[in-house]
Amino acid sequence: MSRIPLPATKSALLRLRADLEFLEAGRELLDQKREFLNEALLSFDREAWALRERLEHELRETAGALAEAHAALGDEGLRRLALAAAPLQLPEVRERSLMGVAVPMVQPRVEEDRAAGAVLAAAPGESGAAAAQVARRLRRLAEPLAELGALESSCLRLAAELARTRRKLNALELVHIPNHRETIRFIAERLEEREREALFQLKRVKSLARSRS
Repeated sequence: MSRIPLPATKSALLRLRADLEFLEAGRELLDQKREFLNEALLSFDREAWALRERLEHELRETAGALAEAHAALGDEGLRRLALAAAPLQLPEVRERSLMGVAVPMVQPRVEEDRAAGAVLAAAPGESGAAAAQVARRLRRLAEPLAELGALESSCLRLAAELARTRRKLNALELVHIPNHRETIRFIAERLEEREREALFQLKRVKSLARSRS
């Protein structure tokens, strides 16, 4: 803790008190922001963990279905069907603001399963059905994978902003506010001391005046 280099005057004292009120109000706002960011980060992290577990399960099942399709069609058959599939329409990603932090948000997209239809048309029969199942699974995974990426990106951005907010809050609580309080105390004591000295001098002058009269 150290004093701010200011003259011990009433104007400096008034200015410091006003600055202290501003700093304390800022501390309250930063503390509220810290709590909000911490809760939001925990919520996004829980969502990401739950979605990640579900996706890992679905990816394992998709890998098993892909192995069955590969056994039925081989490398060349799967490559031919992949070329016949319609392009995948990726979900739209937008941003929204959370306490000034831009976080990505996936917009749901509804579309027909054209890729699976293309696979079925190119490879009718049981082997084509197995490949179409893989295509359907992969297309269904596109949106939740994008959601997982958005959640993880949001966690990183919120964590970075939370760290910055904590640094600012610590600077206020440990440096700026204590320094202002210490300086206010010092200047107030100096002004009181000067008032006592002035009052003492005034009493002395009056006493001398009475003694001469």
